[in-house]
Amino acid sequence: MPLKNLTEPVPRFSCTDGHTAVLVLDVHRFTASPEHGWARMARDRGIIRELAEYYEQLEQVLPNIVRLVDGCRQAGLPAIFTRLVAATPDDVSAQARITGFWTTAGSPEAEFLAAPAPAPGETVVDKTTTSAFAATRLPDMLRARAVHHLIVCGVLAHGAVEHTARDAADRGFGVTIVADACAADTWTSYGFLMTTLVGGLIRTRTTSAVLEMVRGARA
Repeated sequence: MPLKNLTEPVPRFSCTDGHTAVLVLDVHRFTASPEHGWARMARDRGIIRELAEYYEQLEQVLPNIVRLVDGCRQAGLPAIFTRLVAATPDDVSAQARITGFWTTAGSPEAEFLAAPAPAPGETVVDKTTTSAFAATRLPDMLRARAVHHLIVCGVLAHGAVEHTARDAADRGFGVTIVADACAADTWTSYGFLMTTLVGGLIRTRTTSAVLEMVRGARA
């Protein structure tokens, strides 16, 4: 990536100054259950084998998300969860309407997994846009909480994670993407994204490294 040689290194972000939140993108039954949502759609079309790499990644990613969120909670960081949910068809974005990548509020597919899942009182943002910043209350919520830095994980790596990270950086947020707590539809997509996404205000770290940052043991 030659253009990256023209930019300054990604600045360091403090996770212990009270201005960091963890953002878990679109990890619920619709996206993460092998019986619902994308898996159901793929079975209906006879192409479930094409999602094998995605669900293989999820087996590794979901425990890391649980560990990440638990560690952030213990450190007092707010956790925010998004999901692909709309109250009515009129609330669905044009892109989601065409792809079918959304579900109805109150449906089984809108529910979270047993883990990771929001704890009582934690924020849930329903969206049908790719970026969590598009047409949601997330920007106002972050400003109200004086959040300047986001720890981002979830699915899809080359969808919601990438678009949300780039949107956040454009708005001046520092972004740490937790690489081993994100899943893409193929390993090739995952590898390419994690190589190309870093730069400006966006960096990647592992779950273990981020938890060290949250505990103040690592910058």
